[in-house]
Amino acid sequence: MYNYFMIVGRILNDPEIRDVGEGKKVVNLLIGINRSFKNMDGEYTTDIVKVSLWEFLADYASDTFRKGSNVGIKGRMVPIEVEIGDGKKAIYHNLVGERVIFSDYPTPKDFPGKDVTEEES
Repeated sequence: MYNYFMIVGRILNDPEIRDVGEGKKVVNLLIGINRSFKNMDGEYTTDIVKVSLWEFLADYASDTFRKGSNVGIKGRMVPIEVEIGDGKKAIYHNLVGERVIFSDYPTPKDFPGKDVTEEES
């Protein structure tokens, strides 16, 4: 089995870095992904997904990305179990980015011509 996703879309929110304790940082991005086909009403629709970037990638996103930036993100899905009341539990999947590439404006001078990966942190 292979746990992998790759999306290309526009950032719908300005990245805000959050400290989640023990020195760990996260940025949660909403990414709008246009579908390449029309719906039953003859209109193109947009899917919206939430992607979390951790540690070095959180710093990178906070310093580099803005609302409207066009990005490509590769990562993995992480199952999260939450209690929904009365002892019942539900599982949803969080998308965690591991590699980020942005393509609509010049790369920062710190990373000329490179994409950024989690391993470089």
